[in-house]
Amino acid sequence: MIQIRLKPPCRREFRQDVYGPGVISLSRLIWGSAGAGLFLFLAALVSEACGVGVLYPPLAATCFISAACAYLRVARPRQVIAGHFVSTVGGLVAVFAVNWAVSDPALALPLKLGLAVALAAALMQVFDADHPPAAATAAIPAILPLPADTLVLPVHMAWGAVMVVGFSLAWNRVWFEFPAPEDGTCASRRRFGLERIELAGLVLCAAAFALMALRPVSEGCYLAGMWVMLAGVAAFLAQPFVTGMVIGGEARECPPGLPHLPPSGGKRDDPPG
Repeated sequence: MIQIRLKPPCRREFRQDVYGPGVISLSRLIWGSAGAGLFLFLAALVSEACGVGVLYPPLAATCFISAACAYLRVARPRQVIAGHFVSTVGGLVAVFAVNWAVSDPALALPLKLGLAVALAAALMQVFDADHPPAAATAAIPAILPLPADTLVLPVHMAWGAVMVVGFSLAWNRVWFEFPAPEDGTCASRRRFGLERIELAGLVLCAAAFALMALRPVSEGCYLAGMWVMLAGVAAFLAQPFVTGMVIGGEARECPPGLPHLPPSGGKRDDPPG
């Protein structure tokens, strides 16, 4: 059931059970809406000042999720940054592939859009970087002029995503721990509820953001920042393969009332007494 909460903003109104989709509250309407607009305003301001072009429409959706739906897993820093990066790569690959293989303009555009989103969806799932706004990041290269050269656009989008993550960290942590730990435990103030490799990636990306932001005064710092950004994104992309658990074997259905059967070759746990 949808909740309509008319209580003024307080820490209780920012807890996970009431600050998110399915709840219409003054806290989300005021704090979440203001945050979403402020994030995009600042992102555009900084991007234009630094000369680092990004795609604003998908970042707008990221701003909303980061401010008003911050407890969702898709709003976590790794998902935001890595999701935009791999989706940009998927979108550009789709555009290049269709331009090479298809000459009919009426068919080329639908193919570019469909293939771009399909590749982005696959890459986001492979790297556990699910972030819905990044699907738009993949589709835009097929229909709109790009704000940067194609080879650097993925890094630029990661840069823009880092910026939104930074804003969301500062904004949300006024009221609650963000990002919330995935295992439900109390977040460490030093680690922001992140795995060590995630934190390392975030630190690298933050350093890269600062270096790339110096583009108006030093092209060398900007170029160095792009390499550091790639290192940070690589840490994010490696995280699921470093800390993840592989589950294999053939899935088999159990008759009703019987304990679950293990994968082929395994032993079945004894039923509870």
